[in-house]
Amino acid sequence: MKVSIITPVWNQRELVVRALDSIPRRLDVEALVRDDGSTDGTLDVLLEYKQNHPELNLTVFSNGENKGVAYTKNRLLESATGEYFHVLDSDDYLLTAEYSKAVDMLDGSDICYMDFRRNDGFITNLTDDNKNIFCAQILRFIRTDFAKGIQFPEHIRAADDWYFHNDCTQRNPTEQFLHLVAYHYNFPREGSLSDLKMKGLL
Repeated sequence: MKVSIITPVWNQRELVVRALDSIPRRLDVEALVRDDGSTDGTLDVLLEYKQNHPELNLTVFSNGENKGVAYTKNRLLESATGEYFHVLDSDDYLLTAEYSKAVDMLDGSDICYMDFRRNDGFITNLTDDNKNIFCAQILRFIRTDFAKGIQFPEHIRAADDWYFHNDCTQRNPTEQFLHLVAYHYNFPREGSLSDLKMKGLL
């Protein structure tokens, strides 16, 4: 398995379908989705999607009750079998063709960075100068063995990716910049974790 795409989800029954639709159907890509105690029927939607889309290598997990995004990502990482893992947030989506090209380009580096697009069409190219500003794991493939032992801190509700990124950088990773716009970041979006964090509500 080349890439494990991990997706934590809570109450995103509609947007998570768009995210899953965007994943390239490849034998060397697996999709791991874990429902974090949704109350809107998201888990039922995921199970139905798995049944109706056997062409996607999809595994659905459930926490049973709400445990938080960091807990959920940690459990997904434990299940990842790919050489690399990548976090696909349930309200975002992949630019499928470019993402598939990115998978083909992965050269064994510890961290491989992709570029991204926002809702307003603005494109950000990740470079050595801004990689620490845009530190979320949604923008990078991380070699699974390299990240062994690193966890998302479960005691905080947002920005857990910054801590994960910081722990990764302390290991002096080898890096690759793919120069491909392969990820669509659904921002700004009212009510998202990023939105709530910016408003001081988290």
